[in-house]
Amino acid sequence: MQKSLRLLLLLTVLMIVVSTAIAQDSTEITFATWGNATEIEMFNSMIAEFEAMHEGVTITMLERPGQGFTDQVIVEMAAGNAPDIIRGGFRGDFAFYADAGGTIDLSPYLEEDYADDFFDAAWTIVSYEDKPYGIPFMTDTHALFYNVDYINQAGITVPTSMEECWSWDEFSEQSRIAMDNSDADYGHAALWNGKRWMLFLYGNGGQVLTDDLSESAMNSEAAIETIAWTQSWYDSGLTPFSTSMKASEQADQLFVNGTIAFFISGSWHLPNLRDNMVSQEWAVTYLPCTENGVDADLGGNGFAVTRDSQNPELAAEFVKFISNTENMQTFAEEAFFNPVRYSSLEDLEYPEFNDSMLLFAEVAATVNAHHAAVQGLPIFPGIQAIIQDELDLAFVGGQSAEDTALNIDEKINALLAEE
Repeated sequence: MQKSLRLLLLLTVLMIVVSTAIAQDSTEITFATWGNATEIEMFNSMIAEFEAMHEGVTITMLERPGQGFTDQVIVEMAAGNAPDIIRGGFRGDFAFYADAGGTIDLSPYLEEDYADDFFDAAWTIVSYEDKPYGIPFMTDTHALFYNVDYINQAGITVPTSMEECWSWDEFSEQSRIAMDNSDADYGHAALWNGKRWMLFLYGNGGQVLTDDLSESAMNSEAAIETIAWTQSWYDSGLTPFSTSMKASEQADQLFVNGTIAFFISGSWHLPNLRDNMVSQEWAVTYLPCTENGVDADLGGNGFAVTRDSQNPELAAEFVKFISNTENMQTFAEEAFFNPVRYSSLEDLEYPEFNDSMLLFAEVAATVNAHHAAVQGLPIFPGIQAIIQDELDLAFVGGQSAEDTALNIDEKINALLAEE
């Protein structure tokens, strides 16, 4: 009896030791992200591959809605229990988290020339005080959708290369021709916010802030010209007032139902157009430009490692893995986004909309680095709100372009002074 009891105790101790050893050899990394069904499926595939390469490592994906994602992360960081890895948007998220001390500098985990393969703008927007607090993953940008039926009715020939892009005046003229000579009720509209308007400002040689990001640069000739041109869309009747900055009617729906001939927005609309714009043909071309060059809307996101991670080196390794050339290209192709690595552009081929998506990829590489630096600031959401409010007053309230530029300038400077 005593012998059996001793044997039982010995086996129990042995099981505890083995269980403890297994627990010590097992590492869990938590990965918080939003995403549609395709994105989540692809993340799961990459997780399975990474786990197969790293025995004892478990990557637990925390799937969350995009709405409220940042607020939840902020609460978790304040409590000291944020996930190891978080997804962040190209709208000031990376600088905001870094400035608050919630994420870590990834420099110690990156090779010396690691950044060289990334678009300058994408790398700029994940950086804070010249150090990478994230790795950019994908981007999306804007181009010019057009109703092929209406363009043919009006006898319009669209640009076939970036070098052939219409000037601002030419685009307004073509929009008027389409409106007057096709079944379109209006010439064009954009899916607006303050951030998206910036592509025209930078394309016209303007800037939101000075080179050193210390003051507003909005009270300038370039800014006034840009405000006046976009305001003219509404004043001339080419664009419905219901699609202003703060209006509720969505320009994409107006394009789907045939109300407008041209639609300015991003590649994420492609599946929706395929499924819902079935009675008319559509295609994509380049945005209008100025003699000062071109710029593009900078959408997209990447990944950061939080200060709460107990395994930052492993977390950084996983972020590098899902952002490597092959995984980035595959994700972009399947989820209809654009890569932010030059190497991922090589042999890029989409299963659908290949020509359109390659055009978006070409445009995405033109984003101005200063544009990205402004958009990457922790206070960018406040800057965007100021631009949006004042532009709405110009578009639907009749406020002059000069007053709008001055108001934006003064309000941004006041915001900067609070920092």
